[in-house]
Amino acid sequence: MRHSTTDTYQLKREILAFAHHLSAGTPKDWQKFTADMLFGMLASSSCILSRFADALKEPIRKQNTVERLSRKLTEHMPEAIRHNYLSFAREIADTAGPVFVDASDIIKPYGKAFEDLGLVRDGSSPDAALQKGYHVMEITAVSRRKQQPVSLFSHIFSARTQGFTSINDVTFHGLRQSFSYFPNATYVFDRGYDMNKLFAFMYTHNKQFIVRIKENRNVFVKGKWLRAGVLRDRYKGKLNCRVLFGGKETECRVSCINVQVTASRRRLKLVLVYGLSDSPMMLLTNRPVKNKDDVLRVVRTYFMRWRIEEHFRLKKYQLGFEDMRVRKLKAMNNLNHFLNMAITMLCAVAEKQPSSRLRAAVMKQANAQKKEHQVLFLLYRIGLGFQRILAQARTGIRAWFHIGRPKHIQLSFPLLC
Repeated sequence: MRHSTTDTYQLKREILAFAHHLSAGTPKDWQKFTADMLFGMLASSSCILSRFADALKEPIRKQNTVERLSRKLTEHMPEAIRHNYLSFAREIADTAGPVFVDASDIIKPYGKAFEDLGLVRDGSSPDAALQKGYHVMEITAVSRRKQQPVSLFSHIFSARTQGFTSINDVTFHGLRQSFSYFPNATYVFDRGYDMNKLFAFMYTHNKQFIVRIKENRNVFVKGKWLRAGVLRDRYKGKLNCRVLFGGKETECRVSCINVQVTASRRRLKLVLVYGLSDSPMMLLTNRPVKNKDDVLRVVRTYFMRWRIEEHFRLKKYQLGFEDMRVRKLKAMNNLNHFLNMAITMLCAVAEKQPSSRLRAAVMKQANAQKKEHQVLFLLYRIGLGFQRILAQARTGIRAWFHIGRPKHIQLSFPLLC
């Protein structure tokens, strides 16, 4: 019991120090609210405010705690919190490494009272059926040591919102925000972003990119225009490469061709990847490719995209992202920001040295069967360790905040002369 109490105390202190760092320079109510949200989210592994209230253990009615949290979520989040978070993300992330851009969704099939509830394609269903829900745009980097996903931009939106223009505007807004903090990164896109506007946008901002293109993309090679699919079928792959595909190391073959695209006549590299599926992959990049190692580095960088996919799964299945009950879009986005902050704290613990006592206690509480070096994505295990340690807490974090009192509280009678 002595060790579990110490672990609980140390973890509470770590969470509050992280919350204080994020909320520095903001009013005191936002400082306490940030700590409440992070502690409640990590202790409950949920996005439901009533479970936050259970974890906070405040000496008031649970309903009052839920109303206080939900009311605060509808307010505008101070920009200082976003700036402090991105500055922290830049400290633990690889600023020269890959940044992944992808879209997801929140499905609310039985929702009726949610603000601007629209129709989206359910990516988790086999037939990608249309369901009621919201779009989510996500941009993530990776941490320096353990290559865990660190969110840089995440936004929930609906096409039914008044003033909405297009998904591209949301994407470009997120990219501009990421450019200011990660100017030297390589931005990686799936084939859903194969569009001339994106190429022109990335060239305008002078950023490196890797985009998986579609078969109907026209490319200019050796003095004539060809469909990318036709050009791909003319090659078989000269270079051997091993990549992580489908959860295991897989052998593939790679070719690299000089091409141009319709968006501009600048020279690009078309990297063809054979042997992983029936349809070989085609990657278009403006990164400098001078030798075999540069080609293989482009392929391996693209295949690191599975980390943002796991980031979505972590949010949805372990932290209950789709179970959120707040109804206003501003409240959803604020809750989503706090969720990404909580995941980034899990990344920060993963980045600690193995000699860290707190890290060792968290990993031990997860009680996993596989050893750490056998697991590439550690956040499930660390999140479970957080939840089990904080479940042993008898109190919340109310006592950690100093409550101001009058300097003199004894009874006094002023003298009137």
